[in-house]
Amino acid sequence: MIVIIGESASGKSTVADFLEKQYQYKKIITYTTRPKREYEKDGVDYYFLTDSQFNELNDRDFFAETAIYNNWKYGSAKKDYLRNNSIAVLTPKGLRQIRQNGLKNIYSVYLTVPRRDRLIACLNRGDDIEEAYRRSLSDVGQFDGVDREVDYVLNNPAYIYHPSKVAEMIMENKVNEGN
Repeated sequence: MIVIIGESASGKSTVADFLEKQYQYKKIITYTTRPKREYEKDGVDYYFLTDSQFNELNDRDFFAETAIYNNWKYGSAKKDYLRNNSIAVLTPKGLRQIRQNGLKNIYSVYLTVPRRDRLIACLNRGDDIEEAYRRSLSDVGQFDGVDREVDYVLNNPAYIYHPSKVAEMIMENKVNEGN
């Protein structure tokens, strides 16, 4: 089981895609109460729930971790963390929650890219400048000290490593550490 964390636009979701394609990992699909976007598919991108459905699952201790973002609830199922070939993209808080829930066999990676590089990448891909700035600000403080909590810190300044290379580096380090 691999958990990738990183600030906004660090490339963590793209790296997870490469781990899925190159190494047959299966991404954990998150549950959310936010409305489905027209291009999204239920059970593929997210499991879309009503607020009451989410609360009912939460009351039954279904989730390994939960979060609220922009007033929408998100969570991932405990059962999905029991598969060795799973991959999840989480926040530092999410990683701490799954560890507090006693879930084992988790190999955690902190993918770090300097803020300036991340902001430039957001603008180059056409993101709204205000939204890119807001997302960058929301990361401030959230990642403090996380480099000491994870199994592997992978620095990728100016995105010098292609996501497929980052995925390869994660797998090499995972094997070298015996995970």
